[in-house]
Amino acid sequence: RDCADCPAMVVLPAGEFQMGWTEGQADERPVHRVRIGMFALGRHEVTRGEYAAFVTATGHASEGCNVVDDRGALDWKADTSWNDPDLAAGDQDDRHPVVCVGWADAQAYARWLSDRTGARYRLPSEAEWEYAVRAATAAETYWEGDDGAVQCAYANGGDGTLFRDLEGWLLPVARCADGAVRTALVGSFAPNGFGLYDMLGNVWEWMADCWHEDYEGAPTDGSAWMSSGQCGRRIWRGGSWETAPIGIRAANRYWSDDRASSIAGFRVARELRR
Repeated sequence: RDCADCPAMVVLPAGEFQMGWTEGQADERPVHRVRIGMFALGRHEVTRGEYAAFVTATGHASEGCNVVDDRGALDWKADTSWNDPDLAAGDQDDRHPVVCVGWADAQAYARWLSDRTGARYRLPSEAEWEYAVRAATAAETYWEGDDGAVQCAYANGGDGTLFRDLEGWLLPVARCADGAVRTALVGSFAPNGFGLYDMLGNVWEWMADCWHEDYEGAPTDGSAWMSSGQCGRRIWRGGSWETAPIGIRAANRYWSDDRASSIAGFRVARELRR
């Protein structure tokens, strides 16, 4: 940590990996090799307590949030915010991942950390994030088994706990119960090989990149792809507490507008001086 209420960071080694998945959706192809330099990534998703320190220091204001209802549909509510995300049974405290923060809110938090510490914090690129979640493997998950039965030891996704609590739920769920209806305390599940928690599940995470329909022409140096694409669409990675098992995997990509959502938060990257 660079300060008492800054996020805990994990230094990741430089390396290369194959980004994307040949068996995935069209937007996950073509699979291509990417070189990643050494950088640090948040051990956990940014918590409510960490985000609250930023709001207290800066007076940063945001209102409104897309809230997931009991059927799995998103509904915009102007009277909700990160401090009151309307999660009902999923009440949060300062150790939960912050939600109902938009892309611009996440960027503002990273700038504040940078100004406060003198280090450069930012949102990770898609390539950095996928390199981090894979942790020197080619696997789509950081656990063995892909049928959803073992997911609950490693990730807070759509599962039996959620299905039992929300009687109108319409989306597929894993064949296990993780004990969390909505968000879980950060670090509640087993980490991946790099010691990073909740890289899959809990909340979707904002990326720095603009949305592209596929990887044709994508950077191979790990940088965020900002030079083209649809920048009115921002990228989520990792899945959330409501995501079906098929979406809880390393290569899965999803786009949203830049507005806040009760299923999305973020973690920060930190550049390292050489």
